[in-house]
Amino acid sequence: MYAFMPDIHIGAKYTNESLFQSLNHFLGLIKDHKEPCHCIFVLGDLFDHKLSVEEGKTAALFLKNLICNKCGRDGMVHVPVHFIHGTDSHDRKQYEMFLPIINEIPNANVLYTDKACTGMLRNEATVLYLPQEYGHDISYADLFSKEYDIIVGHGPVSSVNKAPCPTSDYDILHSAEQLGDISKICVFGHYHGFTDFGNNVYYGGPWLRWKFGEDTPRKFVFCNDNFEIETYPNPFAIEFKTIEIHSPEELRSYIANDITTPHRFVMSIDPDIISEYHAIMNINKNNQNISYKVSYNVDKSNDDDSDRITAEYTQSALVEPVPALISYIKDKYNVDVSDEIKEYEDRINKETENTKEEKK
Repeated sequence: MYAFMPDIHIGAKYTNESLFQSLNHFLGLIKDHKEPCHCIFVLGDLFDHKLSVEEGKTAALFLKNLICNKCGRDGMVHVPVHFIHGTDSHDRKQYEMFLPIINEIPNANVLYTDKACTGMLRNEATVLYLPQEYGHDISYADLFSKEYDIIVGHGPVSSVNKAPCPTSDYDILHSAEQLGDISKICVFGHYHGFTDFGNNVYYGGPWLRWKFGEDTPRKFVFCNDNFEIETYPNPFAIEFKTIEIHSPEELRSYIANDITTPHRFVMSIDPDIISEYHAIMNINKNNQNISYKVSYNVDKSNDDDSDRITAEYTQSALVEPVPALISYIKDKYNVDVSDEIKEYEDRINKETENTKEEKK
């Protein structure tokens, strides 16, 4: 069997715990599989951005655990790990920091490429590697004139039926039909959702989520020795939930729960009850898993967008009045509501502190 790792994005806004739990689960699936794993393919965008020192330490530990995977069989200690370069703005040629150390690991079998090339695995499976490259002067005609067991790549793929990934003028766009015609299986990274193009061509999709709106299931992707795709759900992929709120009572009901995963509440608020919303929103103001996107309807009789002001912020930003709203109401109605809102917030904060003291 063969294992695929698209779009890990080390440094993105997920927890290190979920990253390493996912890696352990992934390696556990390899160890438990009825077939030995011939290769783990890292399909680009291993990194999310230019890493900080702390993020670099996380990446080093992740790479060590991945390469020293102890999943080898038939005389191999570790399953080989082959890396291909992804989008320049993510990977940023950062492999250069880790490759000298990686190549010194005993019993490790590591390949890295940022140029299209071919190779053969220990079981004699032939592979075409297609890292993301840029420019209109690059030709794959010679490479595409041959057939392969496996194609792995990173970058935009389109087909006559599906084109889920937007492209730029400088991107090289690969045809799913062409890739499928010259391979037994093709798996790409880049698009953040598992996609079956047909003809045994796939976007693998990331293991984890780190943005609101990425609601598609997260999967571990493998194929067996017959080049049939196998997927397993990732139980450690935290869901970023977006919930529309239509009344203070509805918001109060949600906030009363213990929210331990990222939630964003989208609300439409009328100025005459803004204080009630603020009181509710301040209940868990220190919970970093909660954020709000608020539309203030300052004139319910007019649907023009000019009469709607929108703000997005986390709980920690709620201890002061919203300057944009106060300024807007003052300009439109010549009414200054800053003192009223501030007094109400001060009272709520004082009541909260008194409650804490009483509980002591």
